[in-house]
Amino acid sequence: MTLPKTERAAIIDIGSNSVRLVIYNVLGASILPTFNEKVMAGLGAGLMTTGQLSPSGVEAALKALGRYRAILKALNLKSFTAVATAAVRSADNGAEFISQASNALGRKILLLSGEDEARLSAVGVEASFHEPHGMIGDLGGSSLEFKQIGPKAGGGESLMLGPLSLVNGDIDLKSLRKTIRTELKTSAVLAKAEGRFYAVGGAWRTLAKLNMHLEGYSLQVLQGYQMTKAQIDRAAKVCFDSLTNSTARLTLEAVDKKRARHLPIAAILAQEVLEMSELDGMTISSSGLREGVLRNELGASDNDPLLDGAIAFARLDRNQILFGEALHDFIAPALAPEPDLFGSPAADQRIERAACMMSDSAGRFHPDHRAIMAYDQALRAPYTAVAHSERALIAYAVGCRYQKDFKRPDEYTTLTTPEQDERARQIGSAMRLGAVFSGRSGPILKRAQLVRTAETLQLRVSRSDSAMVSDTVERRLSQTASQVRLKSEVVIR
Repeated sequence: MTLPKTERAAIIDIGSNSVRLVIYNVLGASILPTFNEKVMAGLGAGLMTTGQLSPSGVEAALKALGRYRAILKALNLKSFTAVATAAVRSADNGAEFISQASNALGRKILLLSGEDEARLSAVGVEASFHEPHGMIGDLGGSSLEFKQIGPKAGGGESLMLGPLSLVNGDIDLKSLRKTIRTELKTSAVLAKAEGRFYAVGGAWRTLAKLNMHLEGYSLQVLQGYQMTKAQIDRAAKVCFDSLTNSTARLTLEAVDKKRARHLPIAAILAQEVLEMSELDGMTISSSGLREGVLRNELGASDNDPLLDGAIAFARLDRNQILFGEALHDFIAPALAPEPDLFGSPAADQRIERAACMMSDSAGRFHPDHRAIMAYDQALRAPYTAVAHSERALIAYAVGCRYQKDFKRPDEYTTLTTPEQDERARQIGSAMRLGAVFSGRSGPILKRAQLVRTAETLQLRVSRSDSAMVSDTVERRLSQTASQVRLKSEVVIR
């Protein structure tokens, strides 16, 4: 494996509601945010009636940009890009603001077209999912961008369907739905959309958080969270009730007080997008425009964002990375005959590789707490391109790697199926064997083999490495063999 290059870069996103600075560590295909600050400037407030950017919003935005300039200078971070989107694009005084804002930041701000905004949002989504297929919808304060991604990718478009473009005052649900439906009918992208609906933007993330709250969902990770049409309808009803019912309003405000007033609009949009298309449910993407701009600036990576993300998050050094690779090569023969869990042998091996890459992530933790801490960080780590069930399997396997009979907290047991639980225990046990045999040394592990026969799981070791076979190694081999319903055998060659 060629070790991926590490870079640091920043993106400033000037939107209709907020002005945000995000600083990233980029390692291969992994885009890991390390600093994230936003100012709710409200540039687009009143735009639909005045045609002008909000004066108070302009003042707040310029002040924020001056602050971001000082932060970037103090960090000596010269690799940054600033973009402005729909509100600035649509305002009569947009060009004047771009000039003022560029002066405040000390760098030219790029004003994106609607098509560029859709394209770059799609790049961001594609960089954070494994082989995505569907349509992205990036809902900002003023606009909604669509673009099909995957095998049938096409051009993008921008519709003025953001909350600030639709409502100025009280919400009339019937009239609002009619307006949204009429505008969506003009969408060439939506008419041909298929696959999943990848929802980008704070309002849709908050809708997902609301559904998690309503269902008592245990894993509060938005990236990759999926919602069916029925779940969207249930969350939408609470949003609509909040307009007249104080209890429902308090529920929304408990989830996100700042976005509560826009949630009924986001809910109608989500309902109508699915109703008017062949899209199969909604998947939340925490990545979008900013990550797309970043990837566009730095160039695409052919690496797997999940594996690079595990390396970046766990801060693995070269020896740990080589051990993780060797560990997967070592345990794979023991698992190969097992049934596929995620659609194909390649999909299963990808998850196994990620678990192996996290297998040495908790060595610095106290032994008494190592297993649960390793489990918890693997479960919530900000790596991407992984579904919640896959994330949960990786975490359970890592917990089992550090403790023989590891027990997860009860609230997370529903994230995986019994078959996935069994596989996690198999992976964890095999990783324990590989780690203790080799002393977590990739070169030593590469000289040994696990071989699965009809009745036995064999650990084959060269005579020169026979001293590595301790009582503990034999015990862990027996445990791993038991997990795959075989007898154990050590073979010295």
